[in-house]
Amino acid sequence: MKSLKYIALSLALAGCTDLAEQVHSELPSDKARAFLEENVNFPSMLERVYRDFDNPFVQHGASVWVIDEISGDAMICPSRPSGWDNGGVYRDLHQHTWRADHAYLRQVWERMNRGVFDATNVLNFNPTPEVAAEARFLRAYFMFTLLDLYDRVPYREPGSNLLNPPVVYTGTEAINFIIKEVEEALPLLSDTAPAFKASKNAARGFLTRLYLNKGVYADRANPQFNNADLDKVIQYADAITGKSINFYWDSFGPDNNTKSTELLFTIEGQGGVRSHSLYVLWNAIFPGEMTLPNGGGWNGFAAVGDFYDTFEQNDIRRYYEHPITKERGYNAGFLVGQQYNPNGEPIPNVVFTKEIPTIVGAGLFHGVRPVKYIPDYVNKTAADNDYALIRYTDVLLMKAEALLRKGMESEALAIVNSVRTNRGVAAYPSLTLDNLLAERGRELNAEGLRRTDLVRYGKFLQPWHLKPASDPKRLVFPVPPADVLANPNLEQNPGY
Repeated sequence: MKSLKYIALSLALAGCTDLAEQVHSELPSDKARAFLEENVNFPSMLERVYRDFDNPFVQHGASVWVIDEISGDAMICPSRPSGWDNGGVYRDLHQHTWRADHAYLRQVWERMNRGVFDATNVLNFNPTPEVAAEARFLRAYFMFTLLDLYDRVPYREPGSNLLNPPVVYTGTEAINFIIKEVEEALPLLSDTAPAFKASKNAARGFLTRLYLNKGVYADRANPQFNNADLDKVIQYADAITGKSINFYWDSFGPDNNTKSTELLFTIEGQGGVRSHSLYVLWNAIFPGEMTLPNGGGWNGFAAVGDFYDTFEQNDIRRYYEHPITKERGYNAGFLVGQQYNPNGEPIPNVVFTKEIPTIVGAGLFHGVRPVKYIPDYVNKTAADNDYALIRYTDVLLMKAEALLRKGMESEALAIVNSVRTNRGVAAYPSLTLDNLLAERGRELNAEGLRRTDLVRYGKFLQPWHLKPASDPKRLVFPVPPADVLANPNLEQNPGY
């Protein structure tokens, strides 16, 4: 074999002119690899992996956020006179009627696999142990997302021939592999990296989530939680250093990367080097009559009224007059009723109602509107808010869940009440799994985690507003049919 034909030439390398000349002359493979390993630019290659987190996780179309939130009981996107049917992509997610050829499910599958590929590509060229650890952590996050959504995780060993189909991990085998990757990477990750970079704290928070959900992937229809896994949840939650619960809205404003003490792993806002598409969620929620950083909105997504009703009146997660939003005539939290312009004048006809009577042909202003991340009126379409993938309060609530599942209610109750008190609501007198799930819903609303929680609690198949009870096959999403045909190791999920 004269040349390394299986090496992607899109690598971010230093000295590209020399590379072009030597590749065209078809160096022997050993010399070509030596040249690449000497000239590879690992920071650029890692940066490519970080940028793979952009649209696949947060935007109004094919994203993990849309799949997790719209398929759950808290968010909905009905068709309206202004549009939003989009061939039924949102309706099918909310009502659990998606098919194997669902466009958004295919695109998220492809983008998660691209993240796995780009992270593995870093490992192809003998990086330092520290760089390798960072790449393994990032790859594990993409792999976990594939497992959580599709229960199918294609994988290639670094350096393997791209002409050969990847092996496919599923269920327990997949979660065990992912946990092993993160645990081996953790000691070599940074102690001081910012939240938008892989760090020890990010890995600890991630392992908390992995161990809590481990029993789900063995049998999604009947999740099991053994004490050894629950002890690991508690262990990794307790190992997080330098983090604490902060004022709720400090974690979601344009300055959250410096103000929040809760962010463990994030996608950096576009005011930094990287970017995300958070600003399009604002457009997807707000109507054009309201004041947004980049003009009028598209008036689509809404919160389900039954979910909104779970918030108590004085909960700051429900209603808060944030300095940024108040100046523009609205509040953070949820928008209900008559809306106002920045001068305090009623905006004609813009009156949001809790009722959404139909998922096809809803009114323009049916549905409560969520305002979770505070719109950035300085950076406009390049929002500087860092988008939270793992947050410390989420970790605390996962620890509380582990304690409760171990029968340690009083310890779990103390954690949950510390969160509730910080958010302005009264302490619970006692704790059950049902009211812990409700608390997670309020705390983590619109953070792309609702479906995962509902599956773990055995409630994802239940009926809710405008959705009947679901077939058990809906506990996982279908793999794109073209990929099943292309890879003999990849099987379609049952029922699709």
